[in-house]
Amino acid sequence: MPVDVYTWEPSANSGKPLLCLHEKQVPFVHHYVDLEQREHHEPAFLAINPGGTVPALVHDGLVLTESTPMMEYIDDAFDGPPLRPEDPALRWRMRWILRVMDTSVCPALAMIAANARAAPRLRDMPAAEKQAALAKIPDPERRRTWELVMHDATPPAEIAESQLRVADGLALLERMLGEYPYLAGPAFSLADIGTMAVFYHLPASRPDEVSAARTPRLWAWLARCHARPGLQAGFAMGRGAIAERARAARGALGLAA
Repeated sequence: MPVDVYTWEPSANSGKPLLCLHEKQVPFVHHYVDLEQREHHEPAFLAINPGGTVPALVHDGLVLTESTPMMEYIDDAFDGPPLRPEDPALRWRMRWILRVMDTSVCPALAMIAANARAAPRLRDMPAAEKQAALAKIPDPERRRTWELVMHDATPPAEIAESQLRVADGLALLERMLGEYPYLAGPAFSLADIGTMAVFYHLPASRPDEVSAARTPRLWAWLARCHARPGLQAGFAMGRGAIAERARAARGALGLAA
């Protein structure tokens, strides 16, 4: 049965199934859901995932949401290179780092990006349009977050806390990569895919924090991951800034852009 993936650009949660399927070499159909046009809150997408979040994956009549367990499903359901360690301790390590990324680092980056990029664009939206857009968001917590963004009212302390979480995440990765060449052991795994989906852009976006001199292990890991044909194919699916940011990161790492 065909695999249908409903998601946005190959970044953060939206990117995980795209990168994973490319690494597993599984054919799939990509249905682009434009988050900037808020298509994930429109009836057509809500009929697939009433929660109004991307990604969603449909396979053999089963609809999957939540990007991290979705990656495990892909690894279980399809042939191709295995993407999870056999060793129970290393598999725990894989799941642990994915949980840190999902619950701390990724939300922090999302808050920073929303307030830096979306808030200025939404500032002058008419009040009635803002209320109509907010009313379409099914999840109350997400609705509250976007209400703050739309009204440029996110508390500075929350943004500062997000910056701290990102810095702590970078330090954690540098330490972990001192133990193994990849985040969950000697072999590339879902831990690397999930983290690359969030941090692929670091060499170009945060050169003062991430560099061959300052974070040599993280820098070398980024180069190893960016050199993988599967990840390159996944990031190339971007229709706008994401693909360009991935190319810029490869260029900063000295790889063919």
